Amino acid sequence: MSSDAAAPLRTSQVSHARHAWQRKRATVAAALLAAAGSTALAWASQGAVRDAQGQQVDALRIRGGVAADVQENVRKVPVNPALQQPQLWRGDLMGQPTTPAPEVLRLWSPEVLASVKISAKVRAAVAALDSAVFNERSEASRVLTDASVAPEQLFAVLDREQLSTEQRERLLAAAREKVIALPRGALGIRMQPSGDPQRPGVEIIMLLPGMPASTVLKVGDRIEEIDGKPISNSNDLVDLIQSRLPGDTVKLRVARPERDERGRPRLDGQGGFVEQRLNIDMQLTTAADLDKFEGQFPSMSRSLVLERRLLALQQAEERFAPKPIAVRRRGSTEPADLDVPGAP
Repeated sequence: MSSDAAAPLRTSQVSHARHAWQRKRATVAAALLAAAGSTALAWASQGAVRDAQGQQVDALRIRGGVAADVQENVRKVPVNPALQQPQLWRGDLMGQPTTPAPEVLRLWSPEVLASVKISAKVRAAVAALDSAVFNERSEASRVLTDASVAPEQLFAVLDREQLSTEQRERLLAAAREKVIALPRGALGIRMQPSGDPQRPGVEIIMLLPGMPASTVLKVGDRIEEIDGKPISNSNDLVDLIQSRLPGDTVKLRVARPERDERGRPRLDGQGGFVEQRLNIDMQLTTAADLDKFEGQFPSMSRSLVLERRLLALQQAEERFAPKPIAVRRRGSTEPADLDVPGAP
């Protein structure tokens, strides 16, 4: 066969192969689309709710591969915003919500504010915050951030006194600085949830050298209670320990596995660990001591505590910050749509 005769044959073969591949590709695409639609339908079916008679909502429509549920059949549970606590969500920390730091919230609680006495030093500094001289206002702010001034006094002034916008803003700035710098207690452990509902608490997986826990506790100990309060996860322990001051003494309820002569945990008849219960008094050190281990044993507790304190400070802002006031337009009885800070 001549080369001229072979050319149309090769062209025909190539064309046939191209058409076959296009048909195959279309078949695969259709299969994938069908699979995607089936998957979307399965997801939507799993999320379907039952009506009051318990009947399954199955009227689902597939549009562009996405399941559209029948909205009128979906029951929505009403939520009362007044009952919801502000929180951040930390999916990287055992899925636990992050709530405002209790040691910060108590600084302006009614029982604390009722007992606070505002010193003459603080009153003089607060008065200077409204001075016409900038340097005097700056010096007054510095005085209020001094370590000798308790943050409770600043919140007492914000709660009791009639203040200008300048005074409120500068007092809140000083209070923020003090709250973030509040000392925190520490044990010196790394921990994880026990993972067993029958054995609640947190298990110690590491003891930091030179910290209080290293002289009393052991790896494998399970902390069940602190000062009589049950511990169900790491957040509970962080709340109780880091809301205390360095030097405070806490009472730990610890479950310690018993071990045989080879160091292996003893088992009971049901395959569980044989444990002894210990009551341990421990003096806390400062959480600042944890910083020297941060590079070797990274921890998220420091950033978690900061988040919790900032979240609590948001509540202080809502309560004590200058409130917006309405400014009326000249020649109009309706207030202008402006937010101008003013004293509450």
